[in-house]
Amino acid sequence: MPSLIDLHTHTTASDGTLSPERLFALAVELKIRVLSITDHDSLEGLQATRALQAAHPEIRVIPGIEMSAEGEIYCHLLGYFVDAKNPLFQAKLSGLRRRRLDRVAEMVKKINAMGVEVDYNRVIALASGGSVGRPHLADVLMEMGVVKNRQEAFDRFLKKDGPAYVPAGGPTAGETIALIRAAGGIPVLAHPSYYTNPEFLKRLVDLGLMGLEVYYPDHSRSLTQRYLELAGTYNLIVTGGSDFHGPKTQRDELACVDVPESVVDALVRAAQV
Repeated sequence: MPSLIDLHTHTTASDGTLSPERLFALAVELKIRVLSITDHDSLEGLQATRALQAAHPEIRVIPGIEMSAEGEIYCHLLGYFVDAKNPLFQAKLSGLRRRRLDRVAEMVKKINAMGVEVDYNRVIALASGGSVGRPHLADVLMEMGVVKNRQEAFDRFLKKDGPAYVPAGGPTAGETIALIRAAGGIPVLAHPSYYTNPEFLKRLVDLGLMGLEVYYPDHSRSLTQRYLELAGTYNLIVTGGSDFHGPKTQRDELACVDVPESVVDALVRAAQV
């Protein structure tokens, strides 16, 4: 049985494979009660589902976004309850999306120099007007038969320090946290098992981090308990979600993580402070 809460999902507004409308329809089908669309550097998925939200008031939608922090403290940060109408925040997101286009173009050149002729325009087409990223380049490599799936594309070409990797050149962790908070949002460290340890987490807390994604598909029961303890140590809000990206990805099961109702209650309380 799926969870009733999913606070980490992606659509075609970034690197997901379902449109925002189709993702929302799936949430309705699964009887999800609390949903957050957290596309990379974009709030377009949230905007695209406004009519559906009005038609389905039984689903609480929490505004969300996922952003990459670059530099010494590299990580992904989720922002909840960000103000979609904040002009400074939207201007910054627009600049980050433009940088994504430049970055993909640079990676395409690197891959082409390796003898794999990737069409940049095809990468952009697969993004369908959304926030373009490495997964779209991976999808073109899949279409070409160069790789079997996104994971192989990352392993062979696109991962950090891979032969086609280009740094994102985005804001630092401190800048990203400050940006989310300035837009009225709650910054949360996404999928911490990818890179965190107590010292790493403490540095983010010192920069203004407010939450930790504890409930996540890759977290074992013992690891979940460890993160619950760390969240308690640093007085962090606990969140959770599936990191759903849609069919034909390694994250294809919406609401696959059991997220307690108390998570939403704490998140809402923090947003009201």
